[in-house]
Amino acid sequence: MNKYGQYCPMARAVEILGDRWTLLIVRDLICGSNNFNQLERGLPGISRAILSERLKRLVGVGVVERRRTSGQKVDYILTQAGWELYPIVESLTRWGAKWAFGLPRPEELNPLLLLWWIRDRVHRERLPARRVVVEFDFLQARPQRYWLVLKPEDVSLCIQHPGYDIDVLVTAGLDVFYQVWLGRLSFDEAIGADRIRLDAAPGLIRAFPRWFALSRVVEILAPAPT
Repeated sequence: MNKYGQYCPMARAVEILGDRWTLLIVRDLICGSNNFNQLERGLPGISRAILSERLKRLVGVGVVERRRTSGQKVDYILTQAGWELYPIVESLTRWGAKWAFGLPRPEELNPLLLLWWIRDRVHRERLPARRVVVEFDFLQARPQRYWLVLKPEDVSLCIQHPGYDIDVLVTAGLDVFYQVWLGRLSFDEAIGADRIRLDAAPGLIRAFPRWFALSRVVEILAPAPT
């Protein structure tokens, strides 16, 4: 923790929150990640040692509570102090959307992270009663193919073929799917322009867009200049 040697509430706050990854950890806790593995998957590039250290610090200052669940599992839950960071995270997102959110850099387009976010935004109550397997073929991405196994009781993200028949094949540029996810391009527009292709039975093609909610930041990004 960097200390500024100033008796100032902002300086104290920045001492806690100003290190790399800390606010993104808080962001992901707000968005519903609540254990170490979920946080690690949502923060590609962070080392396990740094994630462990940041969580330990947030627990120590009262922003996060460590709760033991069944067996040896541990959840990380925001305290009241942690939840009061919500408007700060939202304000930073709004500021970033207005002043710092231009075209994506190639290194920012991560198919595994995108599908991890999408996995958490599935309307499971709208899924068919049976298992549905969706294969994503992201053009120019390496690796190129990923799978979501959708069931009303669970959604799994696979980086290897899950061993089931494919019900829906989605083919798109990774940048296009990011634009749809962030509300910069509607799904219907992407389909109409042949920037996303769906191969499936007609009923599944019609139902597919209803299974997924867009990113939580869509309402913030919508008025931002593109």
